Amino acid sequence: MRLPANIRRNLRLMRIGHILATHGLAALAVRMRLFYPYVWLVQLFRGDELPKDLGPQIRLVLEQLGPTFIKFGQMLSTRVDLLPMDVALELKKLQDDVPPEPFDRVCRVLERSFKKPLTGEDGVFASFDEQPIAAASIAQVHFAELKDGRRVAVKVRRDHISKTIESDLAILKLLASLFDRYFSEYRRLKAPRVIEEFATTIRGELNLRAEAAHASRFAENFAELEGVRVPDVLWEYTHHEVLTTERISGLPIDERQALEAAGHDCLKLCERAAILFFHMVFVDGYFHADMHPGNIFVAENGDIVLVDFGIVGRLDIKSRRYIGEMLVAFLQEDYRRSAEVHVEAGYVPADTDISAFEDALREIAVPIFNRPLADISIAELLLSMFAVTERFKMETQPELLLLQKTMVVIEGVARELADQVNIWMLARPLITSWVTRHMGPVGKTEAIAGELRDQLRDWMRLPEKIDGVLSRIEEGNVSFHSEPSRLPIVIGAMLIASGGAWLAWSAAHQASTPIMIFAALLTGFGFILTLSRA
Repeated sequence: MRLPANIRRNLRLMRIGHILATHGLAALAVRMRLFYPYVWLVQLFRGDELPKDLGPQIRLVLEQLGPTFIKFGQMLSTRVDLLPMDVALELKKLQDDVPPEPFDRVCRVLERSFKKPLTGEDGVFASFDEQPIAAASIAQVHFAELKDGRRVAVKVRRDHISKTIESDLAILKLLASLFDRYFSEYRRLKAPRVIEEFATTIRGELNLRAEAAHASRFAENFAELEGVRVPDVLWEYTHHEVLTTERISGLPIDERQALEAAGHDCLKLCERAAILFFHMVFVDGYFHADMHPGNIFVAENGDIVLVDFGIVGRLDIKSRRYIGEMLVAFLQEDYRRSAEVHVEAGYVPADTDISAFEDALREIAVPIFNRPLADISIAELLLSMFAVTERFKMETQPELLLLQKTMVVIEGVARELADQVNIWMLARPLITSWVTRHMGPVGKTEAIAGELRDQLRDWMRLPEKIDGVLSRIEEGNVSFHSEPSRLPIVIGAMLIASGGAWLAWSAAHQASTPIMIFAALLTGFGFILTLSRA
């Protein structure tokens, strides 16, 4: 008989309290009111052989709590804006290593998805290997052969994993709310928001059709990029719980000795990795955000082959310009310009003391750039930069954290391939050229044109916005006295709109087309500002 949901939840919370108490974190459980009489009792009888440092304690707790919590810890390892550096580095040791799913469950998922037997005369596949080649917490991969002779790799989601993850997410949300309530001094960490971000990421990994779409988009983006490819997706054999791609053969990119024995030029592979990173981040603004060596292979012909597209990062053109100019400024050791770029991008407040911010950037960057060329780490630089966010009130940018995680992996891969070469120096000409193109006169003209297009699009939506405001007024949902601080802004916006309308009327009488265009834009801006503040 299945226990009621509230009883299951309480038993799960008791187990969490027990694990915290037996791993040196009883004080945390007590303060969060997690069955604290029981926790104190457990604390009395536990041994003293556990590590004393906070980082290892947290890592061991997450490993005990299972796959969802391990993935959460992996995500937290990139959040040095939230955690002390030593804890974040310790959480990087978390491995998503779980035993494979029994084959009868894998078969059940496949037959449920395809609505036919797995093999046999009426089956989907000619043959299917029962032993997986890779297993993780959400899915595992098997080799198979289609009836037309094509060899494929089949990624199968674990049976009922969705229910398990949703149950764990509910527990995590409850723990976040308790942490927010009982640790008021740490509310700046925004624990509930962090859990929401994590929930969005892990739910995205559950949908294998979405992963197939990511793979398809990467294949299009890499079409003109020499020496990089993505396995073809077989859409007719892909469902929400199953992803089928062509089977690739190759060596993991971190096995340098095997690559050299196979005749591959590791320096050329390192250069290709630099070009790949540059292309994803700056050209496409769409990058693979889980590029550990197990997801990067080298084919027999030397091509780099990427797999596993469950997590992707996206960067709009403004973010790409910011990152490019920031990297160039750091590579040129121009810390004043790097500080100014942060302010111009809006990532730190406009009233930030530029001189103090420059000193903070210099403090973390100079020791890194004083190392031998091969040891310079831009990923470490970003990691340290995020650590000063609280001091200068720099808002957390999730896409930059994903990018930093990708940089760490790319740097590690490059060092394995060619330990005397710095990947960022290889990419420097590409980045400098891109920044010159996009931050020069042509790029600035395109940026202004893009902003004007956005303003025009908003202006064209004025009738829709006016209808919305009128509807709110009719429904009594608009209060003109609830926020007095907005009144001067609304009045000013109305004056702008009125001034623009008067200027347009005057220009019409004088037949001045340029003034009429300017007046129309001014009027539209005034109306948009008025409606947005109403």
